Amino acid sequence: MFDRRLLERVRSGRAEARTTIDTSVLMDDVLRHLRELFNVRRGSVPIRPDYGMPDINDLIHLMPDAIDILGTELRRQIIAFEPRLRDVTVRHVPSEDRPDSLTYAISAALDVDGRRERMAVETQIGDNGRVRLGD
Repeated sequence: MFDRRLLERVRSGRAEARTTIDTSVLMDDVLRHLRELFNVRRGSVPIRPDYGMPDINDLIHLMPDAIDILGTELRRQIIAFEPRLRDVTVRHVPSEDRPDSLTYAISAALDVDGRRERMAVETQIGDNGRVRLGD
C-alpha cells in the first residue's frame, strides 16, 4: 500500500489496497520523489520553506567547502522528507578529471514489508544547478 506516495496513488486512480509491496515500484517512486525534492529550490514551497535544495549559485563561491555543504544538505533533505529511507549516507565521489565535480553516492535502507532493502544511487549536480539522480 505504501509503494507510492498518496498523491501518486490518487493521480493514478488506484484505490485498491495491496498486501504485498512491489519493491521495484517502491524504489522507482522513492527515486522519482528524490529527483523532485533535489530540484526544488529552498523557499519555493510556501508551507515548507525548508523543503528543497539551496541555490547552487549561492554556494559555488564557497568551493571547495561547497562540496561538503551540498553533501550534508542532500542527506538532510532525504532524512526530513523521504521517510521511507533509513540509515542514509551521502559521500562525495571525487573525480581526477574534474576535482570540483559535484557527484555524490547516496546509500540508504528502504523498508519493504518489514525487511530492509539496501539501495544506492549516484547523484550529480550540474553547472546549471539541476540534480540528476541515477541517470
